[in-house]
Amino acid sequence: MTINASVAFTIHDGTNEQFEAAFANTRAAFLADAGCLRYDLQKVRGSDVDYVLFETYDSEEAVERHKANPNLRVLGRALKSSLLSGPHILIMDPVGDHVALSTEADHPDS
Repeated sequence: MTINASVAFTIHDGTNEQFEAAFANTRAAFLADAGCLRYDLQKVRGSDVDYVLFETYDSEEAVERHKANPNLRVLGRALKSSLLSGPHILIMDPVGDHVALSTEADHPDS
């Protein structure tokens, strides 16, 4: 069963480069975890300070591996000075048909 999450953040004005770099520096480590299918940071259109992270996992076990990944603490420390609010986490289960999200570029060993 696929599990999706969206995580909303609002950052302090002017900290975009630092905030985005923190995700760029840890993204590959999260995607390398078995069962992590998507880990994509998005900037909210029309806002300089609002972001949403989209995550997709193939199982509850993959979510638990993500929570235990030491890079999550690394990311948290890197984000601390940028965050104004968040993370605001919403966990979702897909209904109906949905499109596969992973690509060979994200998972070269698949």
